[in-house]
Amino acid sequence: MAIITSSSTIDAGSLGRLPTKEGAKLGFGGKKREAVMGDEGVLGYTEHITSAPYIKCTLADSTETDKQALLNFAGQTVVLMTNNGQKYSLENAFVGNADALELNTKDGTLEVEFFGTKLNQL
Repeated sequence: MAIITSSSTIDAGSLGRLPTKEGAKLGFGGKKREAVMGDEGVLGYTEHITSAPYIKCTLADSTETDKQALLNFAGQTVVLMTNNGQKYSLENAFVGNADALELNTKDGTLEVEFFGTKLNQL
């Protein structure tokens, strides 16, 4: 019987294991394929990258959370491990922009979005 994913842990390079709340998201990135036509029909296709792979998560904020280190995070590997044994590495990862890091003082949470150049299943 298959084990359904219900939780995960995230290790982010020099930041170490992140204090994640429930519900991290993993985006695989995307490509758009278009047919290339010739006189006698389809010759093949071209590919265009439409979105980067990403890991989105909510962190529990505390006095130990180094927000500046999160903002400066770039060029490292982020690894997401699920409770059913799946493991993914996001290569050359970085925190995208100011909008990708958001603190909610009411809930004590910090929204973080890491983007990368390549996602590998390990």
